Amino acid sequence: MRRRIAWTVAVAGIVGAAGRWAVATQINDDWALLVVNVAGCGLIGWAIARAGRSHAQGHPRLGSRSTPRSPAAPSPWLTAGFCGALTSMSALALQLARLLDDGRVGTAGAWLGLTVAACTGAFITGRAVVHVQRARP
Repeated sequence: MRRRIAWTVAVAGIVGAAGRWAVATQINDDWALLVVNVAGCGLIGWAIARAGRSHAQGHPRLGSRSTPRSPAAPSPWLTAGFCGALTSMSALALQLARLLDDGRVGTAGAWLGLTVAACTGAFITGRAVVHVQRARP
């Protein structure tokens, strides 16, 4: 079973890396990095909420005092494999280092702030999509 999981994570990683490369060939590298990081954070937010939703079915309220919250893990092929290869914190660090080395401190700060805000917003939106679906009858 572990071998099958490792293979699915590896294949998903290849697909994620190919997706990142495809985006980078279409638009400027800096913007491509932002796009893939935001998309990956949105998918991870969705996957985590979806895993929690599946785990919580049959429970009145997940996380309430009457129902202890048990960890529900999202699928490793999507989170570690696909999103792990699609997104890149190391490329962001290099981008910021390049800007700082060029003396563009304000631009580096703006990219960092934009990335954190956009990725956080995408993560929250991904989770909200699942919660809205859950609320529907």
